[in-house]
Amino acid sequence: MQTDISFVTDGTLAVVTLAQAKKQLRIEDDFTDEDELIQSYIDASVELSEKFIGGHILPKIMTIKADAFQNPLVFEAFPLKEVTSIKYFDADGVEQTLESSEYVLTKDSEKVFRIRFKNDLPATFKRYDAVTYEIKVGMATVPTPIKQAVKLQVSDMYERREDRVEVVRTASASLLRPYKKY
Repeated sequence: MQTDISFVTDGTLAVVTLAQAKKQLRIEDDFTDEDELIQSYIDASVELSEKFIGGHILPKIMTIKADAFQNPLVFEAFPLKEVTSIKYFDADGVEQTLESSEYVLTKDSEKVFRIRFKNDLPATFKRYDAVTYEIKVGMATVPTPIKQAVKLQVSDMYERREDRVEVVRTASASLLRPYKKY
């Protein structure tokens, strides 16, 4: 049974840089008083965009922990790049790494994948994190419409700094819609 799923951004890609956001907002580069605030708007906009499309824009390492092997392991991830490692604690409690030749990754749909194991699986030590799967997810490059959607959301947050009735961001939603996976 899966016991934990976490995501860590690898920091190799920025959807929109602070300089790009400031240009969108028509703020001079040398005005730095609100840089932290603008960066928080960028971060929030990227997260909103990821939730809207149902996937990961920024490259991340997805870690799935389980108390034992599951064959197959079924999980959702979009877009998926690769399985980087499968580690487990053997019956003696020693951490081992499963060779990539021992499993195959198959795709059920745009978001659903399976890791199938080819041979009998080794016994694992009794612990909540007996097996750890590390999987790379996220986009290799960010399409221009997604960048523009993030810029529009940043502009909206910057211009309207108060809480208000939910606003439908039709322009940004329209830009993101082709990347949405259900």
